[in-house]
Amino acid sequence: MPVPEDIYKMDVDFTSLALKYPEFAKRLKSNRQLDFSDPESVRQLTKSLLHRDFNLKIDLPDDRLCPPVPNRFNYILFIRRLLASTTPTRKPRNSKPSISTPKPQPRPILLLDIGTGASAIYPLLGTQQYPNWYFLATELDAKSRSYALRNITQNSLSGRIKLIDTDSSGSILIPDLTPYLPKRSSGSKLTSTSKLDILLTNPPFYTSPSDLAFSASSKSRPPNSSCTGSAVEMIVAGGEVGFVTRLIRESTFPRNRSRIRWFSSMLGKLSSVGQVVEVLRERGCGNYAVTEFVQGQKTRRWCVAWSWGAWRTSLDVGRGGAGRGVDRVYLPVATEVDIGMGVDMVSLKMVVEEELRGLGVEVWRDDDSEDDDDNGKGIDSKIYSWRLFSIDGDVWSRKARRMKQQQQQLQREKTINDDGGAAKQIDQVMKDADQEEDDSEEEEDDEDEDEDQNFGKDSLMVRISLRISSSVANVHIRWIKGHDALVFESFCGWLKRRLDGRARGPGA
Repeated sequence: MPVPEDIYKMDVDFTSLALKYPEFAKRLKSNRQLDFSDPESVRQLTKSLLHRDFNLKIDLPDDRLCPPVPNRFNYILFIRRLLASTTPTRKPRNSKPSISTPKPQPRPILLLDIGTGASAIYPLLGTQQYPNWYFLATELDAKSRSYALRNITQNSLSGRIKLIDTDSSGSILIPDLTPYLPKRSSGSKLTSTSKLDILLTNPPFYTSPSDLAFSASSKSRPPNSSCTGSAVEMIVAGGEVGFVTRLIRESTFPRNRSRIRWFSSMLGKLSSVGQVVEVLRERGCGNYAVTEFVQGQKTRRWCVAWSWGAWRTSLDVGRGGAGRGVDRVYLPVATEVDIGMGVDMVSLKMVVEEELRGLGVEVWRDDDSEDDDDNGKGIDSKIYSWRLFSIDGDVWSRKARRMKQQQQQLQREKTINDDGGAAKQIDQVMKDADQEEDDSEEEEDDEDEDEDQNFGKDSLMVRISLRISSSVANVHIRWIKGHDALVFESFCGWLKRRLDGRARGPGA
């Protein structure tokens, strides 16, 4: 059973933990508190929490980092939410499945942990929490790698976590994934390789030994936790910003850009967030997320994730760092917009559908649409939902409509001048009909839907949800997929103007 996501919302009860774990009990002080400056006390806390909450047994060397479990678990939870909000979505079928149809199994999720450390904490937590998660992991340090392998093996997770080789010099962070990505079958052929869902890493904070020493000496109070990390775990050229900058550069390589959906990194300093976002923007990446992890009342960490693909996060995932110290100038563009409507408009649902279908692009009712009253919260309301996909992007502006009319006129003139035009047109219509019938019968998996073929830089996919209650009506627009924020914002502005105009009536 997965651990509740809020398990570490409150501080750990040391007293109850000590009753179950004698070795941890030995480390408690007379006031039932823990001395976090004592390395062995911190190790016993980590071991006890992993065993009690995740049924994991680990061994940790005395001279390597001992990871705090709540903080690392927060990163795993963020990844889960990120992937859930950007999972490729199949177009709904015309007929809904029977209530007796078995629920489809979630597809396997493949992750890559760069620098997994002696504990292999992220692969262990991820595989225990989510049965469909699988990890590849790298580790340069020989001692840490041997402990990581031991921890993976003794928890019987060798079938789901694989330590892989990487550049021994450390000059290349992302290894060649070709041998580890399974081929997908298409009939009797093996086609393109599948993709890695996300890369994660927790890079060293410091630029040099003197930087580490200065940081420790400049703190006004003793550290919240002892530091037993080795130089390879704590120090890297350029610090964490330098490390992530290298990672961003490598993420642009064609082999990584096409094979890895998301890249992410934890950050230990708030100042690093803005610097990393600036590097992303300089590289032309506008699809990213910023969030904050809070461990108790003292320790805070941040995470930046980015993608070169078109799938967009929900607003709460993409802007999880809003209002918590991260300057708003570094937050990604909003992916959700609300339009408040009066409830006196006649048949608002029909009006929304008319406007959407009038665009001449793909529009379909979402499977989540509900026609019945929702009284679960004591609110008499109805929810309708549609998805819209425009391969050409802006088809709603006056300029786009004029261009479309001109193209249609040219096509009509060309057809009239072509002696075989009518026959060719009929033949093409029949071919299109046959293709649509074949497509309706063919089962497509999520990975096929995720391919960005025919999805251009201006293409747009959105979900439009309409909630109508006795007092208010709200139109919610969620950006699902696209590269250009201006196209999404233009669509939102167009729909708002159209609905406002319909609400005022023709004489307004």
